[in-house]
Amino acid sequence: MTVAEASFNGTFRTILVLVVAWMVLRMILRYQSARKVPPVHRTNEPQRPAGEVRIERPPDDGRPSGPSRGTIVDADFEEIK
Repeated sequence: MTVAEASFNGTFRTILVLVVAWMVLRMILRYQSARKVPPVHRTNEPQRPAGEVRIERPPDDGRPSGPSRGTIVDADFEEIK
């Protein structure tokens, strides 16, 4: 019976050490994530509620609008089947 008790005690002790190590590691990771700097928000734009969608246009700074706005040309493409 001594072998069975030693095996049970060793197994229990190993499981206990693993659980304690897991809890300590989890506490450390939570502490590090809490110390992270919050994301930077643009201060010149009003905050919107979650889920609100809007289409913003670039500011008009004197450049011509429409298709002649730059030197960009539509590229040809081939359809792959």
